[in-house]
Amino acid sequence: MEYISSDKQFMESKNQENRRFHLLIADKDKLGIDGTVKALKTENYKITEVVKSKELIAFIKKEKPDLVLLEVDLQEADGIEICWDLRADENLSKLPIVFISDRSDDFTQIAAFEAGADDFISKSSRSRLIGNKIKAILRRCYDKEEAPKEIKKFGNIEIDEEQVVIFKKGEPLKLSKKEFQLVLLLTSRPGKVFKRNYILLKVWGDDIIVGDRNIDTHIKKIRKKLGKQHIETVRGIGYKFIP
Repeated sequence: MEYISSDKQFMESKNQENRRFHLLIADKDKLGIDGTVKALKTENYKITEVVKSKELIAFIKKEKPDLVLLEVDLQEADGIEICWDLRADENLSKLPIVFISDRSDDFTQIAAFEAGADDFISKSSRSRLIGNKIKAILRRCYDKEEAPKEIKKFGNIEIDEEQVVIFKKGEPLKLSKKEFQLVLLLTSRPGKVFKRNYILLKVWGDDIIVGDRNIDTHIKKIRKKLGKQHIETVRGIGYKFIP
């Protein structure tokens, strides 16, 4: 049986559903690419490697990566000029571009940012810094706008998070704010057991002293409204939602 007792466990279980980002790395040689790949090895990225950069823009259009990592010095091309060309292309103008280069003097970095780069990283940087910078850029570019939340359906129960309302057989239920938050938490991972201390932290917060009895009281009320078959008690541990 899987238990949810911390945000780390919660996010690890959620991350299985997250997208796998596609990175395209363009460098002048395979050795340079290998160094960048090594810095990113802890993440589950799909990586496309490009050494010959003569038709790089056409190749990027074909591959449709989520982010491009460019060396300033490329074979048969200049990374700064490539960046200008990418930004001038209507279909690629929003594509995240990061330079990772042996050349990191001020003049080169200024030229890269003027061409439209999202960031500039020196290859001499620690692997952990390189990896964290890439993750930060991906978050900034792809988590900027949250997609509208879908209405969750479990049999005759519908949960509209945007409107903060739960329907049963088409009729809205009267729930308190805490009851709604508790249902929302349990239904975020149907079938998973949420430990009591985690429920207290996520629904009531760590700055309010609330006893276990308070959870039991809210669960009792929720069962009357949703149906007792939907909330299962795992004795001595916590609760889980049964669709």
